[in-house]
This record gives sequence, C-alpha cells and structure tokens, in this order.
Amino acid sequence: MTINFYWELLFVWCLLMTLDIASGYVKACKYGTIASGVMRSGIYRKVLDTLAVLAILLMQSVASYIGITAPVGPILVGAFCFKELTSILENAAGENGALPEAVKRWLVQIKKVLG
Repeated sequence: MTINFYWELLFVWCLLMTLDIASGYVKACKYGTIASGVMRSGIYRKVLDTLAVLAILLMQSVASYIGITAPVGPILVGAFCFKELTSILENAAGENGALPEAVKRWLVQIKKVLG
C-alpha cells in the first residue's frame, strides 16, 4: 500500500508554523504585549491544526487503500501552508516590515474575503 502523500509538504508546513510562532513572538516583544494566555491560546490552535493534519493524513491513507488516488491530502495540507504564510505576512506587515506593495494589497483583499 502506498499513501501517495508528499512528505516534503509536511516539512514545509512545520517550518511555516514555526516561523509563524516566531514572528508572532517578535511582534509581541516589540510592543511589550507578551501574555501567557494569548500564547497558550495560539499553541492550542497549533495543536488543533496538527490534529487536523493528522486526520487528513489518515483520510489520505484510507482513500489510497481503497483505490482513490485523488490528491486530497496534499491539497488540504497546502491550504494549511497558505494559512501559515498569510499569518507570517500579516505579522510582518503589522510591524511595517519590508513587504512589497503588491503583497500588502493582497493581504488587504484576503482580510476582506475572510471577514
């Protein structure tokens, strides 16, 4: 049985998640707003994301086992990567980071879409 999953994508997601945590911490340090409750809440969200990704991996392996070869797992984990990247860019933009104007406009549009 092959799972047909791109493990590199998981590695990229873990790196992005780590960078998101670090960028959020740097942002909190800059403003002196480090709060254990906020950090705990963020860690809980990351744990829930990890559980969701594990569930996606299990779903992908079951689908592969029964003969469904659609790349649902990589697509969904890619969405988690996109979420982490957006959060990192928001942290940088909120700190007047050196983001290109096109990226800043893109973040504004994402916020409008997501509410």
